[in-house]
Amino acid sequence: MLAVIYVRVSTEDQARHGYSLEAQEDACRKKARELGADKVQVYRDEGVTGAILERPGLQAALSAAKGADWFILYDPDRLSRKLAHQLLLAETIEKAGCRLEFVTCEWEDTPEGRLFYSLRGAIAEYEKEKFKARSKFGKQAKARRGLLTHDPRTYGYRYCEGTYRVEEAEALVYRRMVDMALSGMSPEAIARQLQAEGVPAPRGKKWYRATVRRILKNPAYAGTLYLNRYDAEGVKAARQRGRKAGSRIRPRESWIAVPVPPIIDRDTWEMLQERLREMKSGRRGGRVHHYPLSGLLRCGVCGAPLHGNAGRSRTGRTYRYYVCANAWQRANTDRARPVAKCPGGMHRADVLEQAVWARVRAWLEDPDALVRDVADDGAVQLAERELGRVRRLLARLEAEHERAYKAYREGLVTEEMFKRAVEDLARQRNSLTARVREIEEAQKAAAVVAQGIESLRDLARKVSGRLDDLDWDDRGKLIRMLVRGIRVGDDQIIIEAGVRQEDVGSQIGTAPCGAVPSISATFNAGMTTPSSEPLSEEQQ
Repeated sequence: MLAVIYVRVSTEDQARHGYSLEAQEDACRKKARELGADKVQVYRDEGVTGAILERPGLQAALSAAKGADWFILYDPDRLSRKLAHQLLLAETIEKAGCRLEFVTCEWEDTPEGRLFYSLRGAIAEYEKEKFKARSKFGKQAKARRGLLTHDPRTYGYRYCEGTYRVEEAEALVYRRMVDMALSGMSPEAIARQLQAEGVPAPRGKKWYRATVRRILKNPAYAGTLYLNRYDAEGVKAARQRGRKAGSRIRPRESWIAVPVPPIIDRDTWEMLQERLREMKSGRRGGRVHHYPLSGLLRCGVCGAPLHGNAGRSRTGRTYRYYVCANAWQRANTDRARPVAKCPGGMHRADVLEQAVWARVRAWLEDPDALVRDVADDGAVQLAERELGRVRRLLARLEAEHERAYKAYREGLVTEEMFKRAVEDLARQRNSLTARVREIEEAQKAAAVVAQGIESLRDLARKVSGRLDDLDWDDRGKLIRMLVRGIRVGDDQIIIEAGVRQEDVGSQIGTAPCGAVPSISATFNAGMTTPSSEPLSEEQQ
């Protein structure tokens, strides 16, 4: 008889309870022997939060439960720290025909047993929140005493019992970086120089432009390190789900200043910041290209963001482009984990910007055109085709997950290979699931779009007669007020529009808060790069 054992540990579990994977596994194996199991399969998740369901070890264990007699855990909170997740997973395991067993408590599938199970789950969730609150209070109190609460891993320093000491070898590299920047070298040029000289990078094998810029902008090198600057709530869970997530900057009054040994003086650091601002704004003679649709565009093939890029054709003419992040070869090869090149091409920025502005302008000149676009049969059919395409991709991912698990069960791939495959599939699944939600929201909009059309009319009245006089800064602001996102294909654009309140400056005024939900409006526009003016591979 087969027993599936699932063990999990996160960093905070080890700090709070002293849990270890080995101790959990030993206790679960003993439980399996007591139950009479003659075969055991163990699945692990190390360093993974219990707040998410997309865990490689858990998913493999759930798949194995379909042919097992028992599913054994050390404690219910090893399944999840959230009561709702615990109940969902318990039901999934039971539906697979597998009996759920715990080492630390008895599980009975009765009303009383389920009540007790729910109470334990609620207590575990409460305990976690109390631990987080106490830990946060203690760290902030320590920081206000001028001590570091953890190792921020700042290049040029070494953490030692709540304080920093200067690491002289790295400090010399930092001072050299400052000198190069003050002499006019860009962060990208500095990164290339350090890489060519074989200078060890802070974390990893390569110096990146973003790494150099982040180091040069850090005020710690002038003697002040700020703690409680970033809000990382939910970031770890989102990343373990495969989503792209970053910390949010807290209001400045929440920052806590901690003194550290300076590597350069304050005046030099301020001079460095001014030089970095000059280089970014192009004041040193370099031409700066503006991309007013930046942040709104997504590739219609793979869903990745489109970034601005400029290059010269073979005839010497300069073009601006929006390029898929997964098709931009130089950016892709700089990644720690490169992805497959997207077949989506480059899109001429001027053509794309004019096409989007023409549609937004049409809405401003005739707000009822927005309603007509929603009801347009072509837009509805396109949304349906897009939804069908995304759902087929999701079904394909599920099949790939099953194939990966089968290969792991048969010993064709290692556990590490299986985990990497599951993580990659989870990232793709989350991206596609989010896209399904976007399309479904867009499809619901047609029935209620009239509720917020007055907001668009108010905005149209504010800019009436001035549209021809607007520069691209103001056009971009208007576009962002009316457009939530844009999907770009080779010969079509899908605009997801919605009126929202946003201060766009004194020239345009403030738009009233609108209730127009996301909608889809589609139209065709030729946006492929002219074949007579291709860019070389080096210019991409």
